[in-house]
Amino acid sequence: MSDNPAPKRKWMPILLIASLALNLLIAGVVLGTALRFKGSDRAAIPPGFGPALYYALPKSDRKALKDELSDLRGKGSHRRKQDFGALSQALRAVPFDPSAVEDLLEKQAQATAELQAALHQQWLAQVTQMSAEERVEYANRLEEVVRRGPGKHKKRN
Repeated sequence: MSDNPAPKRKWMPILLIASLALNLLIAGVVLGTALRFKGSDRAAIPPGFGPALYYALPKSDRKALKDELSDLRGKGSHRRKQDFGALSQALRAVPFDPSAVEDLLEKQAQATAELQAALHQQWLAQVTQMSAEERVEYANRLEEVVRRGPGKHKKRN
């Protein structure tokens, strides 16, 4: 036996820790990528009805609906400002009157329903003006939008 033991290798534990960290990093990237692209339960959830109908439309029709929405929202903006002021006062009132807040919420729900009904009419008018072939193309695009799921809209012309 020798009196001089072999010198300890200080770099060996550092190399092992670095190797383990690199392996964990690679495994995390691979696992994260697999989970992201595999498709989860969220991928099975169809998009909202309105957004699907909108994104399946040709670009020119989407623009027309967007312009209509902008016009309708602009017309109601003054009323919304007044309603927010009234809501602020109702929330600060002592004693608190929940029926006053409920009335404001009902007014806003009614305004939203009216806006949605107007957009439905506009959408239906656009679809009615389509030829049979255009409606079939639209139905195909709608199926594609639903298949992709919410938030996965392809940029199109």
